[in-house]
Amino acid sequence: MIPVAAGAAVVVMAGTVWATVSLVSFGGPQPEEVLPASSVAFAKLDLSIDGSQAMELMEFVDRLPDEVTEEMDQSDGDMTDLFAEGFLETFPDAPQSQDEVAEWIGQRAGFAAWPASGEAQMEEGAGVAAVVALAVEDEQLAEEGLNEFSGEYEDFAFEVIDGFALLTNSDAALDDRMSQMEEHGPLAEAETFSGDMADVPGGSIAVGWSDFTRLMEVEEFAQSFESEMAAETGEMSGRTTATLRVDGEYLEARMDVFDFEVDGAGMAWLSETPGASVAALESLPESTVMALGASGLDTALADAYENDELPFVTSSGQLQEMERMFNGMGAGLPEGFTQLLGSSTAFGVNSIDMQSFFGSSYGGGEEVSFQYRAVGGDEQVLSDFVENMAADPYATPPGVSTDGDAVVVSQGSSATGSLGDDPVFQQTMQGMDEAVVAGYFDMRQVLTGTDVQSPDQWGALGMALSVTEEGQRSSLELRWSPSGGE
Repeated sequence: MIPVAAGAAVVVMAGTVWATVSLVSFGGPQPEEVLPASSVAFAKLDLSIDGSQAMELMEFVDRLPDEVTEEMDQSDGDMTDLFAEGFLETFPDAPQSQDEVAEWIGQRAGFAAWPASGEAQMEEGAGVAAVVALAVEDEQLAEEGLNEFSGEYEDFAFEVIDGFALLTNSDAALDDRMSQMEEHGPLAEAETFSGDMADVPGGSIAVGWSDFTRLMEVEEFAQSFESEMAAETGEMSGRTTATLRVDGEYLEARMDVFDFEVDGAGMAWLSETPGASVAALESLPESTVMALGASGLDTALADAYENDELPFVTSSGQLQEMERMFNGMGAGLPEGFTQLLGSSTAFGVNSIDMQSFFGSSYGGGEEVSFQYRAVGGDEQVLSDFVENMAADPYATPPGVSTDGDAVVVSQGSSATGSLGDDPVFQQTMQGMDEAVVAGYFDMRQVLTGTDVQSPDQWGALGMALSVTEEGQRSSLELRWSPSGGE
């Protein structure tokens, strides 16, 4: 996750920091206007940002670690240069130089795939056709430039129309796009797509969308998906959007899923869970390196158990095995969920040495220091659970005690302060109050002792899963919140 976060920051910031002084106006033609409404998957990158986004970028850049900003391009860095560079990396045999490509290329690009057969497919057996819509500033120069090198590539076809160069693998795919547009219209006017995209967070730089229901109707895709999952998926339905955006204090990747179900099971069992998972994390020690928290998970699981809707339990044999395990701990279901998890649950690992945690070629990993908190849990049940789960009968088992209304299982030492008082924790987890599950990863501690120049500037990663609209919508947020400006 560390290189992903750093890499994303460098890619986004290196090309967009210039906007803090340029303040480009957002608008113009969009890729979804030239891609068909029959599309089952879509993605878009748009770096022609507006003034408010520029201010968010400027604040975020101030928070980046020094070693990241040192690698950033501090020239005027026009977006077209960034796109021209990416274009030539994709087509290295193109006869044009980067400056020549920059004369006609635009600042946004889109991609869409739709069901297709025959020569229109991306490749034989793919089951879909696909087109990249690359914005162009000068259609004539774009036509001339693409004509120059089209002969260098066998599987390459293009068409310049309505401010975009449409790039794909064959003329058959271009013809199919036109047929799909005539029959279904543009994706921008599709009701389902427009409704899903209306809820995309403002200021997003990159956006993705897909329709699982229709994707699974593509036989080739369904077979490939099941093969990769090494299991039959049965029926999968729903839709999703994915976004990347920069807030003043963090870089956020977010996925929203609508009406998602697998074999008729969705996320409704979590919809009544109180969104207090971040609050559950706050009571962990301030030395916590990584943590996971939930609130109301016990009642959600109990309701799902009584309604025969337990997630991940797909057979009576699995259910019976689970019941035997809980009964063996003196925690019969459904009450056992609360006895083990409590109404609020948090687990945190403290003062971890990553090399020891993952082990090494010279021996196993050392004992990990951790704390588990279950508000309203059963001390005796958790004591029995710890005793039964002890892997080494000669090692000292984790201690079980109470702290107010919480049962605490702990091993090793930890700081006395609370995680909730850490300013970086507060900055990272802000606005995640409705999360049913939350996670936290302190990069400052993990990077201490490494080659990183200033670990304290790397802040933390945050995660939040929210379920709303009676389970019809789920949101997963991943953040990197650097602390270089603190």
